[in-house]
Amino acid sequence: MPYDLKHNATSFDIRLSRKKVIKKTLAATIFLIMTYLLALAVYLFYPDIISQTLSPLIVIDNIIIILAITFVIFLAMTLNILYHYIYYKTYYFNIKEDVLVIRKGVFMPDEISIPYNRIQDIYVNRDFLDLILGLYDVHVSSATAESALDAHIDGVTHKNAVKLKEMVLDKVKKSSKEKTPL
Repeated sequence: MPYDLKHNATSFDIRLSRKKVIKKTLAATIFLIMTYLLALAVYLFYPDIISQTLSPLIVIDNIIIILAITFVIFLAMTLNILYHYIYYKTYYFNIKEDVLVIRKGVFMPDEISIPYNRIQDIYVNRDFLDLILGLYDVHVSSATAESALDAHIDGVTHKNAVKLKEMVLDKVKKSSKEKTPL
């Protein structure tokens, strides 16, 4: 059952960094720019490829082809940035009394709920882009395969990463002191 996004969510107190949007869009933006340059190079150095391919359909002016290529790449970059901005705005995590809840995704959001008594490890790490942008990822692991894929909060500052880790560890310690009926 989805949790209420407007009621005491930890993600409203401890926000993801806006640099997360830059991180998520950077690779796709570089790829699209490289694709754009490659498409222009192919068109400029081998113009017959496009004219022979499209000649049965219509007669196209050179400037229209260049504008069309530019428009398609610009549209793809804009959609990519918009998608990741919405992803950032809808990213949700909450340190509740009994479980850690993480929900992410735009069209088909994934939600994972991990009871604190099932958490085996929590750690903070960063990859190369995180290092450049000053971001950190907080990973929570349990014995399930799903936790390896989805149980992490990525794109927080160092201060917030340490705060999240301490908050979850505190809940884990409290749940381990309680007796669980088995």
